[in-house]
Amino acid sequence: MSVNNKVPTESKTWQIQLENRIVDVILCLCDLDGESFWNKVEEKNLSYFIRKSAGTPWGNHFALALLSLSNRNLSPASILSMTTVLNARFSDLFHHFQLSSMDEFSPTHVEQYLSGQILKEHSDRQRQSFLNFYGSLTFNLNKWVGSKFTAEKQEELAPYVLPILPFDNRDFSVREKAITTAKNKRKEDTSAVTPLLPEIRAEGHLRWNQVRRLREAFRSTVAKVRVERITLPIEFNYDETEYAGERWYFQLVDLKGLGSYQGRRKTYREFNDEDIVLEFIKAEKLDDGSVADGPWFLDLLRMRLLGNWATDYISDEHKKNCIDYLNQWGYDIKEGGEIPSPFLPRNKGLLIQGFEATRTARLTNRLLINIEPIFVACMFAKFALDVITSSGARMNELLQISYDKDCCVVTIDKSMDPPRKNYIFRLIPKGREEAENYYMPEDVFKFMSEILKTLKDSYKSDTLPDVEFRVNNRKHLMSQNKKYIFQYQNQHINEFSINAILRFLLHGIVVQTAEGSQVVFKAHLLRHAFATHAAQTEKIPVDIVKTLLHQRDIEVTTYYSAPTKQQISSSIQTLHENWVSYIDIQKGILRAPDELKDMFEEYRERVGTLSKVVGGICTIDSVCPTKMACVGCGAKVPRPEFKEEILAYFNWADESEKRFEKQGLALEAKKMKIAKNRAKHELDEIRLIEKYQGDEMYEPGIRFSNNGLVI
Repeated sequence: MSVNNKVPTESKTWQIQLENRIVDVILCLCDLDGESFWNKVEEKNLSYFIRKSAGTPWGNHFALALLSLSNRNLSPASILSMTTVLNARFSDLFHHFQLSSMDEFSPTHVEQYLSGQILKEHSDRQRQSFLNFYGSLTFNLNKWVGSKFTAEKQEELAPYVLPILPFDNRDFSVREKAITTAKNKRKEDTSAVTPLLPEIRAEGHLRWNQVRRLREAFRSTVAKVRVERITLPIEFNYDETEYAGERWYFQLVDLKGLGSYQGRRKTYREFNDEDIVLEFIKAEKLDDGSVADGPWFLDLLRMRLLGNWATDYISDEHKKNCIDYLNQWGYDIKEGGEIPSPFLPRNKGLLIQGFEATRTARLTNRLLINIEPIFVACMFAKFALDVITSSGARMNELLQISYDKDCCVVTIDKSMDPPRKNYIFRLIPKGREEAENYYMPEDVFKFMSEILKTLKDSYKSDTLPDVEFRVNNRKHLMSQNKKYIFQYQNQHINEFSINAILRFLLHGIVVQTAEGSQVVFKAHLLRHAFATHAAQTEKIPVDIVKTLLHQRDIEVTTYYSAPTKQQISSSIQTLHENWVSYIDIQKGILRAPDELKDMFEEYRERVGTLSKVVGGICTIDSVCPTKMACVGCGAKVPRPEFKEEILAYFNWADESEKRFEKQGLALEAKKMKIAKNRAKHELDEIRLIEKYQGDEMYEPGIRFSNNGLVI
C-alpha cells in the first residue's frame, strides 16, 4: 500500500508547472519507494492537462484520474482520447449550468445531457463517447485508489474522486441511436466513394508523382547551389504534366536569414539541410498564363492546418476561418464542440513542417514548404491507398507488412508459359492468430521497393531497424520487433498517422453524399467501398467477398457489402428500362451462403492466383466467382498491356448485340450490352492507370533564376 506524500527533493518540470494549480495531496503522491506517480504520466498527456485542465473547477479530479490511468498502464493515446473528450464535455456542462465548483456538479447534469435535453447541437456519438469514457475513467480510478492506498489516504483523496454515475448505456437510447446513426453515415459515405474508387486511386497516384517531382526539383536546386556556391534566395520553375497543365514557381530560401533580410545575401553561406526550405511564389496556366492553383495542399499550408493547428498563436478571425474551412470539407465542427486536427500525425517526421519553418512562415506571412515531411507522408499514404483498394485490408493488417521473408512471399506459377510470379503478403487477420494470404498486384511490391530505398537512405543503412508494433489491440500477437514497412525515425507508424496522411493525400477531392455532405476519407471507409464495389458492382458472391476480406461472420460481410442507395436507384432504373430481363434484385442480394455454394457446385474450379486472363491478372485463389467470365470481374486487375484484348472483347460484344437485336433476341442482346458495359468499365480503369503511369515517367526541365537573371 502507498502512503507516502512527500515532495521529491529535486524539483521536476512537471512539479514547477503544477505547483499552486492542483492540491498538494495529489501533487505529492508517491509510491512506497518515494517515486512520484507523476513520473509515469506521458509527456503529451501531462502537457494537455496543464494547458486544458489545470486550474479548472474539475482540475484536481482530472489530475487524480490522470495518475490512475497512467499508473494502470493504459496506452498514452487512449488516455489522451479519454481526457480530451471528457475535458471538453465538462467545460460544456459547467458553462451551460453556470457551475463554479465540483460541489455543484451532480449526475443530474449528466443525465440531462445524455437524454438530449441540453446542448442539442451535440451529436449522439458525442453523448455516447462521453458516457463510455466517463465510465471507463471512474472504473480505473476507483480500482486504483482502492488498491494502492491505505484507508486513511483513500479518505484524504475521496473529495477528488469523480462520482460514479447511477446509470449506464442501458438507461438511454443514445447508444443505439449513435450506432444506427454511425452505420447510416458510413453507408452514405460508402455510397459516395464506391463509384469513384478508380478515380480516387488514380488521383492519389498523380499527387504522389507531383510531390516526388517537387522533392527532386528541390534537391537538384540545393545541389546546384552548393556546387556553384550561389547566394540565396534562388528562384526556379518547371512545367507540370498535362494532367495539371501548370507552371509552378518556387524559391529556395534560407530560414536562418529569411526573417532578417528581404533580398539576396551578399556572400554565399554554407548551410545545413534543415535550414533550407521552399517558398511557393505562384502558379500559372500553360495555355494562357492566367493564375493557376499550384499543388493541392497549399490551402492547408496557408491556413497552417498541418499538425495541431489550434494553438495560442492564431487570432480569433483565423480560428473562425479555419473552422469554416474544415466544416466545408466535411469535418462538421459544431459550435462549442471539439476542434479536430485532421492532419495531425502521431509520428515524427510526417507532414509536420517543423518549428522553425512554421514560426518563420507565421512571422513573415510567406508560404513556406518543408518538402521532406510531406514527401514521406505521401509515400506511405499512397502505399496504404494501394494496399487497401487492392485487397480491402484492415488497418491493423496493413500495418503488419514487414520487410521479412515470412511476410513478403513471391511464388512462381510454373504451369504458365512463361512462368508468372505471384506476390503475397502473409498477415494475421482480425480475430485470428495465424497468418493468411493477401494477394497483391506486382505494382504494390514494386512501390514497396521504392519505400525501402527511401527508408534505407534515411537510416544510412543497408537494412531497416526492428521496431515495436504500435497497434494496441494486436500487440499481443506481435511480441517481436520487426522491420515494418510502415516505420519512420525508428518508430512504427500508428493508425492515427495513417488516417491523417490519407486525408492529406486525398484532400480537396470532391466526394459528396446524396445529401450534399463532403466525405472525410478514412482507411476503414476505403475498405467498405472495396467490399461494396466487389459485391454490388462486380457481382462477386457474398461468400467469396467474405474470403477476400478475411472475415469469419457472413453477416458482417453482408453489412459491409450491402447495396448503397445509388446502386439500388441505378439497379431499379436499369430494371425499368430492361423489364424483359426479369431481374429480381432483392433475390440477388439476399441469397444465403448455402444457396450460393449449391449454385457454384456444378462448376467449382480453382484458378491459379495471379493467372493471366483476358485483359489482366486474376487475384483470387479460391472458387472462380464468375465461371471464367473474366471481363468485369472484380477479382481481376486490368493491365494496360492487355488493353487490345478488352477492345477486341468489346467489339465482339457490340457486333453480337446488334445481331441479336436484328434477330429479336432481346435477352441475348441485353447480355451483350452488359458485357460491353463491363468492358468499357475496365477500359476506363486502364485509361486511369495509363494516365498516372505516364505521369510517373515525366521529368520536368527546371529553369533557374537568381535576382531576376536566368542561370
